[in-house]
Amino acid sequence: MDPVSLAMVVLGVGLVLVGARLHALAVISPGLALGAAAAVYLPIEPSMRLVAGVVVAGVGALICRMLEQAAVRSFGALLAAGLTATALPLVVPEPPVWAPAVGAALGTLLFPSAFRVLLIPLTATAGSLLIAFAIGQQEQVLLIAAGAVVGTLLQFALRREASEEEEEEED
Repeated sequence: MDPVSLAMVVLGVGLVLVGARLHALAVISPGLALGAAAAVYLPIEPSMRLVAGVVVAGVGALICRMLEQAAVRSFGALLAAGLTATALPLVVPEPPVWAPAVGAALGTLLFPSAFRVLLIPLTATAGSLLIAFAIGQQEQVLLIAAGAVVGTLLQFALRREASEEEEEEED
């Protein structure tokens, strides 16, 4: 197996097993890396450059996190507005003009919670697809689906165990 395929398998297994937990790290990584890289080129003494690098990397990570939250909320707003505009006329003969705006507001508020739950099956599926492509089995839909289902169940089980341990520590 070539190194790229091996890396794809390792990354795929990580996504299948703990993909949702790695999500936050994946989101802030570009900001950390760019911030630290930008600090290397600051025309200041090396000890201050280290401090500036930590600060700039932290700001970069914060910006990436805020952009991700804005993207999730925006997607939720667009999805809910579209669903409202499409489905409401099927139920109400003449829906109000402002109904999609209300749907968008609700989507902005509710979709981030749904996203956290959907992240588990999405990462498990992405990992399963990555493994299948790495080993040349991308046509094996049942294999991909089995990996996605097993990964989803494992991630939900690990999530439940982690929350139970946190509750025990609080008692």
